[in-house]
Amino acid sequence: MTGAGERIAELSFPTPDILRTRASYYRRDLVSQFASLQATEANVLLRLLDEQLPLAATKDKRVAVFASAFEHAAKWRFEMAAIGRRAPDAELEPFRTPIGRCTRYRLTPTAAEPGSPAFQLLTTLEQVALERLTMAEEVPKGYKELQNIVDLRDGRTVNGNVLIFEPRLYGPAEVKVRTAVEADREVLRHAAFETLAELEAQRRRTGPLKPGDPEIRQAFSDAAYYVFQGPWMRRGNDATVRPFLVAAYTSLFDRTPVLPQAIDLDAMVRGQDGFSEVMRQQLTMLPSHSVLENASLGHGERPTHRGGPTTRRPGGVGR
Repeated sequence: MTGAGERIAELSFPTPDILRTRASYYRRDLVSQFASLQATEANVLLRLLDEQLPLAATKDKRVAVFASAFEHAAKWRFEMAAIGRRAPDAELEPFRTPIGRCTRYRLTPTAAEPGSPAFQLLTTLEQVALERLTMAEEVPKGYKELQNIVDLRDGRTVNGNVLIFEPRLYGPAEVKVRTAVEADREVLRHAAFETLAELEAQRRRTGPLKPGDPEIRQAFSDAAYYVFQGPWMRRGNDATVRPFLVAAYTSLFDRTPVLPQAIDLDAMVRGQDGFSEVMRQQLTMLPSHSVLENASLGHGERPTHRGGPTTRRPGGVGR
C-alpha cells in the first residue's frame, strides 16, 4: 500500500490487459502488487521533481531535471527486476542494456490465449496496425513497412517506429513493430523532456495547469508519445515510463492521473493523432487523497466510475 500522506496511489496504475491471461490468474497478486511498487517509485520521482524544479532557473536545467527523473525510474526498474520482479523466463541484463540500433516486437497475438483480455487487446491493436499498413507500399511476396512520422512541438518531424506486415512461409502472417533507430529515439526522449520543461515554465507563470485545456492536454500527450516512441532499454521500458509520467503529471497539474491501461502499446501501434484520442478518452483523474484513503478499491484496478478494469477502446483509428 502507498504510505499515508503520499500523493500518488496504486490506482494510477491499472493492471494492463496484456497481463490478463489465464496463466496470470495464478500470479494475479504479484501483478497487482506491482502497481503499489510503481506508485512508490512515482512518489519518489515526485519528490525529486518538487525539490529540483524550483532550483532550475533555465529551460536546459528543467530539461535536465526531467531527464534525471527518467533515469531514476530506469534504474528503479532494473533494481525491481534484480529482486525478481520480472517474467519467469526474462533474463536480467536486458533491463539495463540499451536497445542499440533497433529491435522488434511481435504484435500478432500468438502467445496469449484466445478469449483472454490480453488476446482481445492484441487483436484490436493488430487491426489498428493493419488498417494503418494499408497506406504502405507492398513489396514482393507481400511484405509491407509503414514508417511512423512523429511531429515535434517545434515543427520538426522525426522517424518513430515502423509497423511491419510479414508473411510467413508456414502459418499466418505476423504484424510486428520495429523501434526507431537509436539517434531518433534519443531525439524523441529529449523532445519529451523539453515538452515537460515547457509545461513547467507555463505552470510557474500561471499556477497548476488545467487538465481540460486542449493545448496543454495535447502537449502532455505529445510528451508521453515521444517517450514511448523512444524506448531506452531492451526490456522494462513500460514500467519505467508509467511512474515517470504519473509523477510529471502530478507535479505539473497538481492532480493525480489514472493512466490508460494499454498506454505503451497504444503509443507503439497508433499514430500520434490516434494516441492523442486514447489519452483524451482514457486518462482520468483520481479523487483527492482523503477520498482514496476511505475507498475500498483493489490494487491496480481502475476507480469504479471508470466501469471496471477495462474501458471501451477508442473507435477511431489514428494516422
